[in-house]
Amino acid sequence: MLDLLQGKITKKDWVFVGGVIAVAVVLAALYFGLAHRFFEQKAEAERKRIADIQKELDEAKKIAANITQLREEATQMRKLVEGFRQRLPEEREIPTLLNRIELLGAELGLRVQLSTLPTKVDRKIEVIPYKVTAIGQFHPIVTFVNMLERDKRYFKLSDIDIGEEKEGVSTATFTLSTFRFIAESKSEDSGKEKRNSQGDEKKSDDKSGNARSQAR
Repeated sequence: MLDLLQGKITKKDWVFVGGVIAVAVVLAALYFGLAHRFFEQKAEAERKRIADIQKELDEAKKIAANITQLREEATQMRKLVEGFRQRLPEEREIPTLLNRIELLGAELGLRVQLSTLPTKVDRKIEVIPYKVTAIGQFHPIVTFVNMLERDKRYFKLSDIDIGEEKEGVSTATFTLSTFRFIAESKSEDSGKEKRNSQGDEKKSDDKSGNARSQAR
């Protein structure tokens, strides 16, 4: 090394210099390799983060689109329910409707009789059925049935039985049901009354059983 400083370069000096350069190259290669690997890992992590954000954005767009569609469907459903509600009679209208049905049959030359059937409550809707008997010619009876099905008020016709016309007279029977929305409080009160009635019956049975046990 002293010879190198004094301007005298020997073979050993070249070996030394070459060794230093080789070590420097190796260290530089290791540094750049490690640095490249480090930055590549960071870049991969960043690409993954961006991909995750993009996926979340796509899902958010889908949810937003679904929400819009659900809102539109809910609006259409509300319109259908409101239209159905408007076609249902109120309780005070039912006697008038029954008279109108009888008058409609009379205008077609039919004799129409309506008899009440037990009502049913399905959630918030009360089903009010009637047994209808129409006597007259076959074609007016069919017209009568069709007019009821197309009435502005909603009627459900079921169990339709039109007998064969004999001597110009045919008899048809069917069940005509109309529906009415009932108030939630009334439905709850009805349920409470039913439960209270069942409880009273149970208490009465218990008392009767205790009385029989004491009698023994």
